[in-house]
Amino acid sequence: MNVGKILAVVCILIGIVLVGCVSEISTKPDETPESQPVKTQTRGPRGSYENPASIKETVVVRTLSGTFEITVLDCIRGEKAYQVIKASNMFNPDPDQGFEYLLVKVRFKYALGKASQYVSAYCFEAYCDGTGYSPAFVVLPKDMPDFKDVNLIPEGMVEGWIAFIVPQGKDILIAYEYIFEPVCFIKI
Repeated sequence: MNVGKILAVVCILIGIVLVGCVSEISTKPDETPESQPVKTQTRGPRGSYENPASIKETVVVRTLSGTFEITVLDCIRGEKAYQVIKASNMFNPDPDQGFEYLLVKVRFKYALGKASQYVSAYCFEAYCDGTGYSPAFVVLPKDMPDFKDVNLIPEGMVEGWIAFIVPQGKDILIAYEYIFEPVCFIKI
């Protein structure tokens, strides 16, 4: 075996190890409401697929790019969301039969890192029954600013609304995706 082949195999193995170590999640302890009991973590860490975080609970995601804090601050769905969307712009599409609008207000903070980080609404997916739904192309009302596409540096933050079209009346998980993989989940 020549040196080039050995070097290629070593690089591939290092890449596999790094991909397996891409992110780590946790929640901020001071974000847990005092009126709710703290749940015992019997499955995955809080904010994982097995143990999703709740609305208004901040999930801390550690990646190779830095540490991010992600919070779903509010949500509107169903008929109320439909009315908001249609009142904003009559050309916004109607959901297909069996689907409804879901509006989520998300805060994304770049807590720690060394370089800039690009983030947009398309870094988020709405998952239902194992299927991911990308943000919908709609015009939102002026009093509900959309989640902007931005580059953040450490301590930078963006906050705004994201619209999804999801299956009607089903449980939904909002996921932040890093390098095309969901790394944290928040239950709606």
